[in-house]
Amino acid sequence: MKEAARGMGYSPWRQTLRVELPLALPAFFAGIRITTVTIIGLVPIAAIIGRGGFGSLMNAGFQRGFRTPITVGIVLTVAFAVTADLLILLTQRLVTPWTRRGTT
Repeated sequence: MKEAARGMGYSPWRQTLRVELPLALPAFFAGIRITTVTIIGLVPIAAIIGRGGFGSLMNAGFQRGFRTPITVGIVLTVAFAVTADLLILLTQRLVTPWTRRGTT
């Protein structure tokens, strides 16, 4: 595609905006999704150093031997990660309509 754009007389700047950026967007969004979900999954660990969050619920449950706060912390963390992932996926689909398959 890059060679075709160069053959059609695209300037380097126009080639970057019209060809290379659209080709890179799916990989860019995949990286953002993975990073976001990983960070959300690691945030409860911050409770170990006293920073609160859903991890404080889990720590309280572990310290007291009470499973409900542990379950609530896990469910909220997973729900938050899934919601963030779906929002990024929706954004990706809105920004890159050319990557969807056509109906046949």
